[in-house]
Amino acid sequence: MSTTQLRAIKSIAKDEVRKAEASQALRLQEKGLSNVAIAEKMGLAGESSVRALLDPALQERRDITTTTANMLKEQVAKHKYLDVGKGTEQYIGISETKLKTAIEALKEEGYRVDSIKIPQAGTNEMTRYKILSAPGTTYSEVVKNKEKITFYGKPQMYSNDGGRTFFGLRAPTNVSSKKIEIAYAEDGGTLKDGVIELRPGAKDLDLGKARYAQVRIAVDGTHYLKGMAVYANDLPDGVDIRFNTNKSKKEAPSKLSVMKEMKSDPDNPFGAVIKPGGQRGALNIISEEGDWYNWSGKLSSQMLSKQPPSLAKKQLDITYDIKRNEFDDIMQLTNPTVRKKLLESFADDADASAVHLKAIGLPRTKSHVILPFPKMKENEVYAPQFNDGEKVVLIRHPHGGIFEIPELTGNNKNRDARSILGRATDAMGIN
Repeated sequence: MSTTQLRAIKSIAKDEVRKAEASQALRLQEKGLSNVAIAEKMGLAGESSVRALLDPALQERRDITTTTANMLKEQVAKHKYLDVGKGTEQYIGISETKLKTAIEALKEEGYRVDSIKIPQAGTNEMTRYKILSAPGTTYSEVVKNKEKITFYGKPQMYSNDGGRTFFGLRAPTNVSSKKIEIAYAEDGGTLKDGVIELRPGAKDLDLGKARYAQVRIAVDGTHYLKGMAVYANDLPDGVDIRFNTNKSKKEAPSKLSVMKEMKSDPDNPFGAVIKPGGQRGALNIISEEGDWYNWSGKLSSQMLSKQPPSLAKKQLDITYDIKRNEFDDIMQLTNPTVRKKLLESFADDADASAVHLKAIGLPRTKSHVILPFPKMKENEVYAPQFNDGEKVVLIRHPHGGIFEIPELTGNNKNRDARSILGRATDAMGIN
């Protein structure tokens, strides 16, 4: 048994003991006994221990494991094979510890967790997944049914209160196509292709505290818009949304023809992962202002392959040195259990690094959303995280070659960009 399993089982056992003690204390309280008398009756240290048992907040925390486990049970009953591997806790809105404890509780009831390898789409590389299945399921059955595994993001169950309650993806709120204007290629739509402009204050179209977001918007119950949403103050009367497209009116004569058809899957009609709590009115948010800031600043092999070999070698050498130092630090530890645990984690990370071949980023490398502002000069960038006049290199992922990597000059005085993005943490504006 691993230390993680042991801690989870001890946590479950403690919860069960405290639940039983709390139930007994409650029964004695209902009989009229004081907290002091209850403590004496139950052999507890004092009346403060009784108060702790009866504290609703503590009871609620103990119930989180049960609530999470029940949610997972329902999903296994519905989908049979459920991915519960690394990152699942982020999709469902609880801590990794709470998820592991709930899974261990299910394993005590006979549920299985199998580790299997599945090939990545488009490559021969294998990725390891942890699959939860019902009692009686065999490992070979899980392996034979890889195509039936349900990965998190579908279904989308999430908690916005730390695991006390869970919600699924509700049926999307639809916008009428009568409220939508299309900016076709000949109308300048190509200059902002994919940008969804929203009327400030329009019903069900509130971005909240964000100034920009990657969204899906259901239209007429059959289609949806996808793109980056921002506010616009120049929409004509009667129009709440303007969608910019590089298609011409001849190519797409109707409004719906520039949109995507909704999928028949009720759990995920957009074919995309909506962030926890991301359904707000008619907006179904994938990511919003601030989310990209936390993305990795590492350089992908696709980017490095287009660069001079000397740059790739330099960044990979730095990456290797960092990993080597991390390994040396672990090997200096004297506790064999801790060292073994850290080495296992190091090995898993090293395997992933070898497969994806990502190098440490160049100084101040960060992920940003790029939004178009056609009135800007072609050699300028609105980049509030950088200084006016500073050279900024933009690298799109993926890209065809260095000819697609512009070096632009920072200009944070542009009125159009400043009115939309302000002091954005993870967005830039270009021509």
